[in-house]
Amino acid sequence: MENSMNRRNFLKAAVASGAVLVAGGALAGCAPNGGGKGGSASEGDTVVGTSPVSFTEETDVLILGTGIAGMSAAMDPVEAGHKVMLVDKLDRVGGESFIACGVMNVAGSKMQKDAGIEGDPETKWQAYAPILEKKGETDDMDYKHNVYLYQTEWADRVATDYGAVFQPITDYMDTGAPTSMLLPGNGIGDMQAVLTPLQKGLEKKGATYKLNLRATNFIVDGEGTPIGVRFNDEKNNKPVDIKAQKIIVATGGFSCNQEMVSAYLPSQQRLGPLTVHSMGEGHQMCRALGGVYTHMDMEANRMSDLAQVTVWGYFSPQVQVTPQGRRFIKEDQSHDSPDKAAELELGFWWTIFDDQTINGSQKWNVDLNMKGSPDRLVGPCNSLDELAAAMDVPAGTLKETFEKYDAMVAAGEDTEFGKKLFLKSLAAPYYAMKHFPFRYKTHGGMKITTESQLADKNGNPIPNVYCCGSTVADSGSDLSPNAGSGLVSGKAVVEALKA
Repeated sequence: MENSMNRRNFLKAAVASGAVLVAGGALAGCAPNGGGKGGSASEGDTVVGTSPVSFTEETDVLILGTGIAGMSAAMDPVEAGHKVMLVDKLDRVGGESFIACGVMNVAGSKMQKDAGIEGDPETKWQAYAPILEKKGETDDMDYKHNVYLYQTEWADRVATDYGAVFQPITDYMDTGAPTSMLLPGNGIGDMQAVLTPLQKGLEKKGATYKLNLRATNFIVDGEGTPIGVRFNDEKNNKPVDIKAQKIIVATGGFSCNQEMVSAYLPSQQRLGPLTVHSMGEGHQMCRALGGVYTHMDMEANRMSDLAQVTVWGYFSPQVQVTPQGRRFIKEDQSHDSPDKAAELELGFWWTIFDDQTINGSQKWNVDLNMKGSPDRLVGPCNSLDELAAAMDVPAGTLKETFEKYDAMVAAGEDTEFGKKLFLKSLAAPYYAMKHFPFRYKTHGGMKITTESQLADKNGNPIPNVYCCGSTVADSGSDLSPNAGSGLVSGKAVVEALKA
């Protein structure tokens, strides 16, 4: 009873501020002196500048966001025959997932097994769980376990049932690259090959998409139960109210919201955002409903503004150097170089590569980035002296760096930084691309139950609202956990609709 009263008082304040809207009148029991209409704004009838609730559409499942988490969340409900509507503030489907690098860490998928790569997701989880425990990321290990296993299920289903195209693992499995990584279509950066078939497949199964609608408020009934969402029609600047039995929030992180970054991640407030749409609207809406932020200060990934270029190190040899021409990091971990560059206050750094990268397994993406960022590219250069001049670094320093690196290659061990993948020498002609460190994604998000239902400060589930992807705390560093978390929410909603 006390929890119920606390939640009602919280909602009363939220309604009064206009952060939450009430359909059909006041919250029950909130009218002045316990009765009747005609009270103040806290009763929910009127908030200055806010239009009355008027539902124009109704659906079984309403999903906020059409990135990989949102579309993955739609799979089980639409396949179960439910009416599913996905809504996005942008004028296109896919959110920021379409421009992602596309690296998906998965164990035991059919594609991997067909290539002769053995691995069981449950066994891999048993090895991964202690890493989470060591890092202290143990809030809900059952939820994390489900997300981990569902990543494999997701990969198999989108390939088999929706026609998603992944790069053949045989393209890189014998090169020394990690076989735990699945890549889309033509390789790094080709997420359209995975997400477009998923988008069209969901539509074919009955899902609908609404674009240019920005979610602004949850709508509750007189008992305070969420029953819909208000959107702003971005083209016509008018409110649109949609009613739903279940609502899944998959609106991404908050890396582009300067105010939230300054408040929760001050170490990154002076870095620019790599993307432009992760504004934390879902976080703020869920909090207004009584949800709770958690892990908001968890240090988030940094990334190069040429994000896909930093991933090349998993698949071919490179040498990364400071503006002075000195190597400063191992090149086989994509987030390490921007993190270290920010720590050292480098301002920028260089990736040096040769024909091994240009003609390697990721040649589609290498060509894409070389042609797409000519102002960042130097080369071909026929000597280190020529390369140093093009990069404007001291030739002596750069040659010393390569002499030291080549000696470690010959010895078979990177004693300086511990590089494991593609510890190989480079040869002329040389090329280099210039990077700047940016903030990339956030790990802070909403407190949820094991079934991904939004929870209040006491851990009690808030009815009808679920969260997935980067709206959830500690959502992982690549796309696959976001996809897995989407399946968690979708499956939970299907079960809830049976009740």
